[in-house]
Parts: sequence; structure tokens; C-alpha cells
Amino acid sequence: MIRKYSCARDVGKAIHTFYAYKRFAFEAGMDDFHGLLSALCRYNNVPEAEHLLFCNSHIFPFNTKSFNIILNGWANIIGSPRNAERIWAEMTNRGVPHDAISYSCLISCHSKSSNLTKVLTIVRRMKKLNVEPDTKVYNALIYALGKAGHLNEATNLMKTMQETGLAPTIVSYNSLIKTLCKAGEIDQAKHILHQMMEQRGLVPTIQTYHPFFRVVTTADQVFELLEKMKSTGCSPNTDTYIMLIRKFCRWRQLDNVFKLWSEMSENGAGPDRSSYIVLIHGLFLNRKLEEAHKYYTEMIDKHYLPEPRTEEMLQAWFSGKQQTSKFQTTDGEVDPVDRTQLATNTKLVIHKKSPQEKDFRQQPESRKVVKVRGFSFWDQ
Repeated sequence: MIRKYSCARDVGKAIHTFYAYKRFAFEAGMDDFHGLLSALCRYNNVPEAEHLLFCNSHIFPFNTKSFNIILNGWANIIGSPRNAERIWAEMTNRGVPHDAISYSCLISCHSKSSNLTKVLTIVRRMKKLNVEPDTKVYNALIYALGKAGHLNEATNLMKTMQETGLAPTIVSYNSLIKTLCKAGEIDQAKHILHQMMEQRGLVPTIQTYHPFFRVVTTADQVFELLEKMKSTGCSPNTDTYIMLIRKFCRWRQLDNVFKLWSEMSENGAGPDRSSYIVLIHGLFLNRKLEEAHKYYTEMIDKHYLPEPRTEEMLQAWFSGKQQTSKFQTTDGEVDPVDRTQLATNTKLVIHKKSPQEKDFRQQPESRKVVKVRGFSFWDQ
């Protein structure tokens, strides 16, 4: 219930549910308090979780794990380096020790903001204090180096990780593959994927294949990669189909768009509200207005809330269509009287330039510019 209320952003009811433990004679321990903080932070209620941490310090004393939950919320869920540094300083001031998880949260935060200098400073601080980096620290470092364009260093760090006795996880490989694909090193990314599957025995995830989908350039490559993805036991999800539908709409290959739409429905991956919005926008941009309105109606029938821009766009087109058909006779021709009325209405919305404006545009500029104390003025 706490997680459900946190997801609904109803922080008051989530906290009230936690305090209801006593009403049912349950003992709320430190693990339960950590669960409440984690649930709040997971769904972006980090300020409320931080306030709860400090307000309950007399019941649940400060420890490293409590602060790490808040630190991770600011660093990786909200993505605020300033607030993450503030919590870090708060831990130092209150005498709460930092562990490897604390360092990994801060490194991950600065790596996402492309601050490689700060990342390396934190790593040097870790070595100085003899804090052994764990897998999460290495993963954040690999991502930071790859995002900054240091691909060789990121690859070598993977080898260093193995030499220290830490086995690279699927997150490590995904971070490296993502940065390699962004840099255009597709062959090297495929080599890392092969190494991950054959040598390490790891099963690729959806996050493994998405970087490859973003860099493919033909429809054959898309469907070939889809088949390979399915053969490894990794089924595409809604995000995969949305990305590919958007790509095919840009390529103006609507047959493949509808093929993926049917496949998505058959696999049980959707369609959801986001899928409908992407499809409707793609059809509208390809001037398939009838099809776009059809899927818009289907979306409304399924009680999905349309995006305001989508609704405004299609309602304007549908109103224009109704206005046009209003002047149509049974033979499909425009009635002469209505044609006159339509032309009259059209004249009302046409903006005609005044004679003064026309005269102004036709005549050359005759005024002179004078300079006074470094400033330019029209000569009166």
C-alpha cells in the first residue's frame, strides 16, 4: 500500500499507512523505515523523504543506509548534483560514514551530467580513504568515460574490473555498448555483445539492444535485429515498438509502421497511450489524416487521455473537414450560393495590407543615420 500511495504521489497517505503499524500491533523497525524512504524516493518524492528522515531521527537514528537512500534519490532519480552534494556534506557534518554505495551514487550523478573531472576527483578521494570500489562504482566510471568519448579507457576499465576479481554485470556491458553505439563504433559494440554472451554467459536485455536500434539505417537491419533479439529470449517491449514506429514514420515507410503495430498487439506489448500518440503524430506528419483520426477515435474509445497538442491538431482538421462538407451538395458539387458565402467568409479572414504599408515597402529608405557619442539614431 505504501508503494501504491507513493506511486500516486499521495505522500500523506503513504506516511499514514506506515504509522498504522502500531494500530495493528506491528513493530516498525529500521528496515520498514528504509522501505518507506525507498518507496517515496522511487517515485520522485525525494524532498518529502528527506524531511521524514530528519523528523524521525529520535526514533530511527541516522545511519549510512538511510542517507544513501536519500542521496540516491537526489543523485539518480531527480538528477540534481547540487542536492546530492548537499546530502553528502550533511553526512560528513553529522559523522555518518560514506561507503562504496555512497560513492557510486555521487559518481553516477556526475557522470550523467557529463562532469568527468568531478568523477575522477571522487575516485581519487576513494583511493585516498582506502574505500574499495564495488561493481556499481565501476559501472558508473565506465559510463562516465564512454560518455566523455574515452572509449579505450572505458574498455580497459572493464578489463581492470575483471583483474580485481569483480565480474562485469549486464549493466557494465550495457553502459559500454550504449557509449560505443553513440560514438558510431558499431563493430566494436557488436564484438562486446558477442563477448558478453559467449564468454561471460550473460543474457542480453532490452537495454542491450536499444542502442543498436537507434543507429540502424534500413528496414532490413531493423527486422533482422528484432529476430535476433527474440532468438535470445528477449522480447521487445512497448518502448521498443514506440522507438521503431517513430523511426519508420520519419522514413515514411508506413507499411512497416502498421506491421509493427499489429505485431505489438499480438505480442501483448500494447498499445498504450504513448503508442497511440506516437502513431497519430507520425500519420499526421505523413499527411495520412483519415488514418490519424481513426486511431485518435480508437484511442478515445479506450479511455486514453489524448495529448493536448494531438487533440488540438486533429480537432482543427476535423472542423475544417466538416466546414467543407457543409457546402457540398448531394452531387458532390459546391452550391453556387454557398460558394459565394464561403468566398465571403474567406475574404473576412484574409489579411490585406494597407496602402500605407504597401507604399512603405515599395519606397527605398530615405532617412539618414547619424552617430552621437557612439550611438546610431535616425536623422529627424
